[in-house]
Amino acid sequence: MFNRVWLALTGLVLLGGGGATLAAGVLWASRPLVTAATSRWVAAHSWFWPAVAGGSLAVAMLGSVWLAAQWRCRTLRRLAMGDARAGATRLAARVAIRAIVADVTSYPGVRRVRPRLSGSARRPAMRVRVMCDADADLGELAWRIRDDAMTRLRTTLGRADLGGVIDFRVKRDDLDGERRVV
Repeated sequence: MFNRVWLALTGLVLLGGGGATLAAGVLWASRPLVTAATSRWVAAHSWFWPAVAGGSLAVAMLGSVWLAAQWRCRTLRRLAMGDARAGATRLAARVAIRAIVADVTSYPGVRRVRPRLSGSARRPAMRVRVMCDADADLGELAWRIRDDAMTRLRTTLGRADLGGVIDFRVKRDDLDGERRVV
Protein backbone atom coordinates (compact mmCIF):
# COMPACT_ATOMS: atom_id res chain seq x y z
CA MET A 1 0.00 0.00 0.00
CA PHE A 2 2.81 2.37 0.92
CA ASN A 3 4.51 1.96 -2.45
CA ARG A 4 1.27 2.57 -4.32
CA VAL A 5 0.68 5.84 -2.48
CA TRP A 6 4.19 7.11 -3.26
CA LEU A 7 3.92 5.95 -6.84
CA ALA A 8 0.58 7.75 -7.24
CA LEU A 9 1.93 10.95 -5.64
CA THR A 10 5.04 10.86 -7.82
CA GLY A 11 2.90 10.35 -10.89
CA LEU A 12 0.64 13.26 -9.95
CA VAL A 13 3.60 15.59 -9.34
CA LEU A 14 5.20 14.63 -12.66
CA LEU A 15 1.89 14.97 -14.47
CA GLY A 16 1.31 18.40 -12.92
CA GLY A 17 4.83 19.55 -13.77
CA GLY A 18 4.52 18.33 -17.36
CA GLY A 19 1.12 19.96 -17.76
CA ALA A 20 2.36 23.25 -16.33
CA THR A 21 5.38 23.20 -18.64
CA LEU A 22 3.20 22.46 -21.64
CA ALA A 23 0.77 25.24 -20.71
CA ALA A 24 3.63 27.71 -20.22
CA GLY A 25 5.08 26.75 -23.58
CA VAL A 26 1.75 27.36 -25.30
CA LEU A 27 1.01 30.63 -23.46
CA TRP A 28 4.47 32.17 -23.83
CA ALA A 29 5.61 30.70 -27.13
CA SER A 30 7.00 34.02 -28.38
CA ARG A 31 9.16 34.67 -25.28
CA PRO A 32 12.70 33.35 -24.89
CA LEU A 33 13.08 30.28 -22.67
CA VAL A 34 15.70 31.93 -20.47
CA THR A 35 15.81 35.69 -19.99
CA ALA A 36 19.00 37.73 -20.20
CA ALA A 37 18.90 38.44 -16.47
CA THR A 38 18.68 34.73 -15.69
CA SER A 39 21.58 33.99 -18.04
CA ARG A 40 23.72 36.65 -16.35
CA TRP A 41 22.84 35.32 -12.88
CA VAL A 42 23.75 31.74 -13.84
CA ALA A 43 27.01 32.92 -15.43
CA ALA A 44 27.92 34.90 -12.28
CA HIS A 45 27.40 31.92 -9.96
CA SER A 46 29.77 29.10 -10.89
CA TRP A 47 28.23 26.74 -8.35
CA PHE A 48 24.84 26.66 -10.15
CA TRP A 49 25.44 23.91 -12.76
CA PRO A 50 27.32 21.58 -10.40
CA ALA A 51 24.45 21.98 -7.92
CA VAL A 52 21.90 21.13 -10.64
CA ALA A 53 23.98 18.09 -11.63
CA GLY A 54 24.30 16.99 -7.98
CA GLY A 55 20.59 17.36 -7.35
CA SER A 56 19.76 15.45 -10.52
CA LEU A 57 22.18 12.70 -9.56
CA ALA A 58 20.64 12.46 -6.08
CA VAL A 59 17.12 12.15 -7.52
CA ALA A 60 18.33 9.52 -10.01
CA MET A 61 20.05 7.52 -7.25
CA LEU A 62 16.98 7.63 -5.01
CA GLY A 63 14.83 6.49 -7.91
CA SER A 64 17.23 3.65 -8.69
CA VAL A 65 17.30 2.48 -5.07
CA TRP A 66 13.51 2.59 -4.89
CA LEU A 67 13.23 0.66 -8.16
CA ALA A 68 15.69 -1.97 -6.93
CA ALA A 69 13.65 -2.32 -3.75
CA GLN A 70 10.58 -3.17 -5.84
CA TRP A 71 12.34 -6.21 -7.32
CA ARG A 72 13.34 -7.58 -3.95
CA CYS A 73 10.84 -10.16 -2.74
CA ARG A 74 11.22 -11.39 0.78
CA THR A 75 10.82 -15.13 1.28
CA LEU A 76 9.16 -16.10 4.54
CA ARG A 77 11.12 -18.39 6.82
CA ARG A 78 8.44 -18.69 9.49
CA LEU A 79 4.68 -18.67 9.16
CA ALA A 80 2.11 -18.01 11.88
CA MET A 81 -0.65 -20.55 12.40
CA GLY A 82 -3.88 -18.69 13.02
CA ASP A 83 -4.05 -14.94 13.62
CA ALA A 84 -0.53 -13.47 13.55
CA ARG A 85 -1.58 -10.52 15.74
CA ALA A 86 -2.87 -12.75 18.54
CA GLY A 87 0.50 -14.34 19.30
CA ALA A 88 -0.05 -17.37 17.11
CA THR A 89 2.18 -20.42 17.01
CA ARG A 90 4.88 -20.17 14.36
CA LEU A 91 6.16 -22.97 12.21
CA ALA A 92 8.86 -23.26 9.58
CA ALA A 93 7.59 -22.20 6.17
CA ARG A 94 9.15 -25.29 4.59
CA VAL A 95 6.47 -27.40 6.32
CA ALA A 96 3.73 -25.55 4.44
CA ILE A 97 5.78 -25.74 1.25
CA ARG A 98 6.26 -29.50 1.59
CA ALA A 99 2.52 -29.96 2.14
CA ILE A 100 1.56 -28.08 -1.02
CA VAL A 101 4.24 -29.91 -3.02
CA ALA A 102 2.97 -33.29 -1.83
CA ASP A 103 -0.62 -32.42 -2.75
CA VAL A 104 0.02 -30.85 -6.15
CA THR A 105 2.61 -33.42 -7.28
CA SER A 106 0.02 -36.17 -6.85
CA TYR A 107 -2.29 -34.60 -9.46
CA PRO A 108 -2.25 -36.12 -12.96
CA GLY A 109 -0.17 -34.26 -15.54
CA VAL A 110 2.06 -32.49 -13.00
CA ARG A 111 5.81 -32.95 -13.48
CA ARG A 112 7.30 -30.58 -10.92
CA VAL A 113 6.09 -28.07 -8.34
CA ARG A 114 8.07 -25.10 -7.02
CA PRO A 115 6.20 -23.17 -4.33
CA ARG A 116 7.45 -20.00 -2.69
CA LEU A 117 6.01 -18.37 0.39
CA SER A 118 6.54 -14.61 0.51
CA GLY A 119 5.05 -11.52 2.06
CA SER A 120 4.90 -10.86 5.78
CA ALA A 121 3.69 -12.82 8.77
CA ARG A 122 0.46 -10.82 8.71
CA ARG A 123 -0.05 -11.05 4.93
CA PRO A 124 1.55 -14.19 3.55
CA ALA A 125 1.24 -15.17 -0.10
CA MET A 126 2.03 -18.43 -1.84
CA ARG A 127 3.34 -18.60 -5.40
CA VAL A 128 3.11 -22.06 -6.91
CA ARG A 129 4.99 -22.70 -10.16
CA VAL A 130 3.70 -25.90 -11.74
CA MET A 131 5.52 -27.63 -14.59
CA CYS A 132 3.01 -29.87 -16.31
CA ASP A 133 2.56 -32.02 -19.40
CA ALA A 134 1.41 -30.46 -22.65
CA ASP A 135 -1.86 -32.42 -22.59
CA ALA A 136 -2.71 -31.52 -18.98
CA ASP A 137 -6.04 -29.81 -18.36
CA LEU A 138 -4.95 -26.47 -16.87
CA GLY A 139 -8.46 -25.53 -15.82
CA GLU A 140 -8.85 -28.77 -13.87
CA LEU A 141 -5.39 -28.38 -12.32
CA ALA A 142 -6.10 -24.77 -11.32
CA TRP A 143 -9.40 -25.82 -9.77
CA ARG A 144 -7.81 -28.69 -7.83
CA ILE A 145 -4.95 -26.55 -6.57
CA ARG A 146 -7.25 -23.69 -5.56
CA ASP A 147 -10.14 -25.68 -4.12
CA ASP A 148 -8.30 -28.71 -2.80
CA ALA A 149 -4.62 -28.15 -1.98
CA MET A 150 -4.77 -24.47 -1.01
CA THR A 151 -8.01 -24.94 0.93
CA ARG A 152 -6.45 -27.81 2.86
CA LEU A 153 -3.36 -25.70 3.57
CA ARG A 154 -5.46 -22.71 4.69
CA THR A 155 -7.51 -24.95 6.99
CA THR A 156 -4.44 -26.65 8.45
CA LEU A 157 -2.71 -23.36 9.15
CA GLY A 158 -5.87 -21.59 10.27
CA ARG A 159 -5.10 -18.84 7.76
CA ALA A 160 -8.12 -17.96 5.62
CA ASP A 161 -6.15 -14.96 4.34
CA LEU A 162 -3.44 -17.08 2.68
CA GLY A 163 -3.68 -16.27 -1.01
CA GLY A 164 -1.44 -16.87 -3.91
CA VAL A 165 -0.74 -17.23 -7.59
CA ILE A 166 -0.50 -20.37 -9.67
CA ASP A 167 1.99 -20.10 -12.49
CA PHE A 168 1.73 -22.91 -15.05
CA ARG A 169 4.66 -23.89 -17.22
CA VAL A 170 3.83 -26.25 -20.05
CA LYS A 171 6.54 -28.18 -21.85
CA ARG A 172 5.70 -26.96 -25.37
CA ASP A 173 7.41 -24.42 -27.63
CA ASP A 174 4.27 -22.67 -28.90
CA LEU A 175 2.58 -22.26 -25.50
CA ASP A 176 3.58 -19.67 -22.93
CA GLY A 177 2.95 -20.03 -19.22
CA GLU A 178 -0.53 -19.24 -17.98
CA ARG A 179 -1.18 -17.53 -14.66
CA ARG A 180 -4.21 -17.93 -12.44
CA VAL A 181 -4.92 -16.11 -9.22
CA VAL A 182 -5.93 -18.27 -6.27
